[in-house]
Amino acid sequence: MGKKYKIAISQRIDYIKDREEHRDSLDQRMIEFIDSLNLIPLLIPNSLANSGDRLEGWLNSIKPDGILFSGGNNIGDFSSRDNTEKKIYQWATERSIPLFGICRGMQIISQINGVNLKYVSNHVSVNHKINLSNQSKLITRKSFHDYAIQDCPNDFKITHYTSDGIIEGIEHNSKNIKAIMWHPEREDIFCEYDKEMIKDFYEHR
Repeated sequence: MGKKYKIAISQRIDYIKDREEHRDSLDQRMIEFIDSLNLIPLLIPNSLANSGDRLEGWLNSIKPDGILFSGGNNIGDFSSRDNTEKKIYQWATERSIPLFGICRGMQIISQINGVNLKYVSNHVSVNHKINLSNQSKLITRKSFHDYAIQDCPNDFKITHYTSDGIIEGIEHNSKNIKAIMWHPEREDIFCEYDKEMIKDFYEHR
């Protein structure tokens, strides 16, 4: 049996008004998806980013083999999550740790690299045909986003796009960074294409 890679996953923030609590949370299906890849999920707390170098210390302590920026929350909803992912981006790129983004994850990776978002319609709970840039192949996935990236960031290439011109996947030309806009964990049955793409990304870098 080969090594089981540890993947640190960012979490959304939910504000529970009647308890005045901010809670980190993650869809249980994401844990099931990562486990189906024979990877070990580790949940990243959002509360450490605003406390000096505690987040970096936490990362150095757990020594993840990869990072995953999950979906949920719009950028700007919660500064602690924004700060968490921005600091982790820097930490991961400085160490060549593979970084994969899903939905919001792709948005913040793009924003860090100077690309703004734009509002799009008809991309929430809607099935789309997605083109693969390097193959004459289509896949069908359901989108869950109101915003898309305006352009491909510098030093990245487009890997997936929809027929209406929305960029659905990007990959850095030289760094270990890749991202998609759809949610593999939300499929009723996890798709083999998604599983192979993400597992290969983490294990063959």
